[in-house]
Amino acid sequence: MPTAAIRKIYDSYFDKALAAEQNRKPTDGMFGIGKKPGDDPCHAEFAAELEVALKAYREESPASPEIRELLDFMYQLPKSHEEPKSIYWMLIAVHGLTAILIPLLGQSDAAALRKSYAAAYKRWERLPVQQQILRALEQAASNGR
Repeated sequence: MPTAAIRKIYDSYFDKALAAEQNRKPTDGMFGIGKKPGDDPCHAEFAAELEVALKAYREESPASPEIRELLDFMYQLPKSHEEPKSIYWMLIAVHGLTAILIPLLGQSDAAALRKSYAAAYKRWERLPVQQQILRALEQAASNGR
């Protein structure tokens, strides 16, 4: 289970983002008129809060299995939240914030994460941030600590 602080950030984000989705008009964002779903400030706030929390977590010098558990949570979460797309894409985007934790992984944990990540996100679907994470996991799996 992810740290309580990080889980709280995700829970708060889901509450705010789903509320923003429910309150938008059907025509919002069409033809460049009105707000787009991704315009709500909750998305940027989520990323900023998560970045601070991940940096603080890194400073605690967690063990590799703990990091693996947290990263697995973060990497697999988008697969169970594919709609609405504004939330899905943000959950993918914050994968880039995890790069600071990957060098702390042991070889076996990095290899296992790389395998599950590659299986979850097919090569032709991957965004640049996902390719970056896979490269970092591959490097950690070959170097490890």
